Amino acid sequence: MEGNGSSVVPPQSVAEAETLVKRLYQSGPAKTITEINDQLLKLQHAPEGWQLADALMSSSDQNVRFFAANTFTVKLNNDGPKLDSDTARTIQMRLVSWLVRLSRQGEGAMVIRKLCSTLTTFLIRSPSLWRRPLMHVGASLQTGGLVTEDEAIDLSAERLSEALNSSETVVLLWFSASLADEVSRLDSNTPAHSQVHRQMEETVQDASALLATAFRTPDPKVRAEGLKAFLTWVNYAQPMWPRKPEALQHLRNLVESAAQALTDPTLQHDALDIFRDILESYTSFFQSDHMQRIGRIVSEYVQPKLLEALHDGDAEGVPYGQMVTAFGVANVLDIVEHPETSDGANTVIRLHFDILKAPGYPGDEDELSVLSIEFWNTYIEYVNDTVFSQDAEQPPPTWIPYAKSVLAQLIELLWAKMCTPPANLAKNWTDAEHEGFKEFRLDATDLMLSIFVFLGKAMLQQLVALIIRSLDNKNWRAVEAAMFCLNALADNVLEDQAGDDVLAGLFGSRLFRDVGDFSQTIPLQARRTAIDVLGSYGQYVERHAEYLPDTVRFLFASLENAQLSHSAAKSIAALCSACRSSLTGELEGFLQQYQLLSGPTADPYTKERVLGAISAIVQALKPESAKVPPLLALLENIEKDMQMAKSYAADGDLDAATTFGVMGLNCLATIGMNLQNPEDVPINVYDDDDEQHSGERAFWDNEEAKEVQKRIMGCFSVLEVLGNDGDAIEAACHVLRSGFAETEPGPFVLPASVTVRFLQQCYVTTPRLEFVLSTACILITQQSRSNSKRIPDEVNAICEQVVTFIQQLGHPSQDPSIAQGCIDVFCRLIPYYIHLLFEPNSALSQQLPTILNFTLQAIQSPDIFPRRSAAEFWAKLIRPLSIEPRAGLQQDVAVVVAAYVPQLSQILIYQIGGLGQRSELDYLCEPLKALIANVPSAKHWLEAALFSDGFSAITDRVGDAEKSLFLKKIVGLRGDNRKTKDVVREFYAACRGTVVSYG
Repeated sequence: MEGNGSSVVPPQSVAEAETLVKRLYQSGPAKTITEINDQLLKLQHAPEGWQLADALMSSSDQNVRFFAANTFTVKLNNDGPKLDSDTARTIQMRLVSWLVRLSRQGEGAMVIRKLCSTLTTFLIRSPSLWRRPLMHVGASLQTGGLVTEDEAIDLSAERLSEALNSSETVVLLWFSASLADEVSRLDSNTPAHSQVHRQMEETVQDASALLATAFRTPDPKVRAEGLKAFLTWVNYAQPMWPRKPEALQHLRNLVESAAQALTDPTLQHDALDIFRDILESYTSFFQSDHMQRIGRIVSEYVQPKLLEALHDGDAEGVPYGQMVTAFGVANVLDIVEHPETSDGANTVIRLHFDILKAPGYPGDEDELSVLSIEFWNTYIEYVNDTVFSQDAEQPPPTWIPYAKSVLAQLIELLWAKMCTPPANLAKNWTDAEHEGFKEFRLDATDLMLSIFVFLGKAMLQQLVALIIRSLDNKNWRAVEAAMFCLNALADNVLEDQAGDDVLAGLFGSRLFRDVGDFSQTIPLQARRTAIDVLGSYGQYVERHAEYLPDTVRFLFASLENAQLSHSAAKSIAALCSACRSSLTGELEGFLQQYQLLSGPTADPYTKERVLGAISAIVQALKPESAKVPPLLALLENIEKDMQMAKSYAADGDLDAATTFGVMGLNCLATIGMNLQNPEDVPINVYDDDDEQHSGERAFWDNEEAKEVQKRIMGCFSVLEVLGNDGDAIEAACHVLRSGFAETEPGPFVLPASVTVRFLQQCYVTTPRLEFVLSTACILITQQSRSNSKRIPDEVNAICEQVVTFIQQLGHPSQDPSIAQGCIDVFCRLIPYYIHLLFEPNSALSQQLPTILNFTLQAIQSPDIFPRRSAAEFWAKLIRPLSIEPRAGLQQDVAVVVAAYVPQLSQILIYQIGGLGQRSELDYLCEPLKALIANVPSAKHWLEAALFSDGFSAITDRVGDAEKSLFLKKIVGLRGDNRKTKDVVREFYAACRGTVVSYG
């Protein structure tokens, strides 16, 4: 754009200036204001600058006048405090005269408001105190000429306000609002601004007189502007005058007259917005008599309008509903505790009931129901806070029966509002309308959770009664809505068994028989929600096995419906996991059901969940030998998927091969996870038959059981065709991990050699190699438990393979994720397997320098996670071993550590001296503390690093004294955790120059 910086020659005359402003303005808005201000400000330094500005204010172009005013706002902000008193007085008089002249000429709001803002900037930035600015400007407006400040000092604000005509009053209201708005942004604690805020405590008297007059005038425009200015002053007062009741009272005295606008049809909407704003953001502004007055207005004027809008389905009712909600939230104490005596309390509750009774669906044409949730959330929050904060000895509040009655009615209204629309209506909804209805249901169920905390079992009885009643009437949308609510309460209901007798009425009804009868025409959503209820209330069904046949039959029947299969599979998995012991007799039937789902077109999610459900039941079978036949049946289906994958791969269809192979491995992992002993299995303290348990454990070592493991391991053969697929690699790792968590032998507790071979088949380019390395880490950790059998040969093989990966990487930054995984493996060696790195003449010990150098490179690398793992490795290696797997190991480790102390010390000091990241300092402190506490020569090498040329090249912000002090501190702390970290952080900050000094 032309006019950017030095490319524009400053104007030398009014005509040039006006031409420049117009040209810049027309060339584009992006930098117009900045550019024009820059050029006009250059003019203001000329002797004729004020005359030029005065002439520009007389331009025929409104934009020129606007920018002339804006220029002085900028100049006052920059140079205001430097003005002498005479110059300041001259600027003040010119600004006032411009405002008067332009307002008399009928200037538009844009320029007049900008001049009001400029006058406010003058008041804030001028070194001279401007006493009674409103009276000064008001008197000038009223006379039509320039009145001096001294002449306005003793004027009566009430008389002057009465003397102004409508247009003059509006201009003065704009100036008044500008004062309140712009001064509110100034920090009252700074000396430069405290005087301005003190002046506002006096100015509010003139402003309130002006507002009182504006509220009495018959001109609706003046009253509307008065309301806006009133709100601006109230917003100013909220943070500034919490302890200034005298100043605040001037505004509070206006509430009665301002509230009259709520009764005026021409101003009602503006007034509703303003009073709602104050009710929501500054409730304490209104005093008791104010609230009573507003309550009467809500009853007499807002209520009829809202009821009319609700009846007509008119969106114009939203502002009235917002006002009712804001008033209700602000007066929730009286509405809850004094519903009979509080003005407007009954009105508020009744209107919120009416809102929920009104026709329409939330998210579609009904916006008010969403607003109503806000009020009811506040209502129940107050109820719960009050009830549950009472001491047990205190009598219950007298209002509790009334609150229970209100909330019981609310539950029924919310339930009715949550009913899904008929299909013919819903199909025409937009995505936004669908999402709006969904959000309302979620918000409503959150509200119901809060209500349940108060009502408890009574609410559960009400919801079950609604389901049964709707079921009798075949009103399936109503049944679904009540089940949706019940589903949301599941965790709370199941916390104890107090509601079991109520739930019996539901689960003992014909509900699940009906929804399971697919010959009946029932909305899909109702069946889906019924499925979700079964998944959520599995604990209850577990305690009441008599309900299992109907529920399980319904769920398996739902699997055949594509739109219900995912929900049904999820609930089957949850229910069978919870009720596994009660369903062992149904296992054969479930296996047959699964055969119907396991075809080539079966959905992977459904297969996984159903397989997991059946596996959970298999886990509950006794004795262990009984698990073999059903397990083989399940594995047969997995093997079919693997064979399909191989066939597709042979035909060149890798996509299909991947689909079947990954699905099969995921299903296999799901079986393994569900065969794990559940954490909540009760322990029989009288059962001490060790011989029996020993026999059960030994079962998985016999040939019959090993056949199961061979079949499981055989499934890994699919990796021969999918070895480059990351999802397949990760799924295979999940299969291996499913057995790691077990403490007893089992079908998925595979020999450690299986994991080793899996790792050995990988290359550094293998997808998800970091996941394979993590799996190896878990194996080593599990086999490091005190009661585990040691597997040194397997761990040695793992380490040799990891060394190969390190050599192939070359540097940790080549692939930080793999580098971290490799280092983590070596971290897990300590203490039980660390001797493998130090066995004389072993292949692994010969690679020890490679391993250690790689970890040192990781500490110096910019990659966070390898650095953290390497720091952990060195900290563990330096500290004395808690267990020494072989004699003399500690001494061998110490010899190696001593050889690396100089290099490690230098790396740590360089990182702490500024090369590292602040977020990593705590991790770097660990090996540093270990060195100081365990290596006698560490002080010498740390000192050498601190005073080396290399450290000086990193930072020159700390001198020798600071370095010596740092070394003295950390050595003196001898590894104290918190204090060492603090010292390191302080030194790092000094090296980076983010603190003034270090000492």
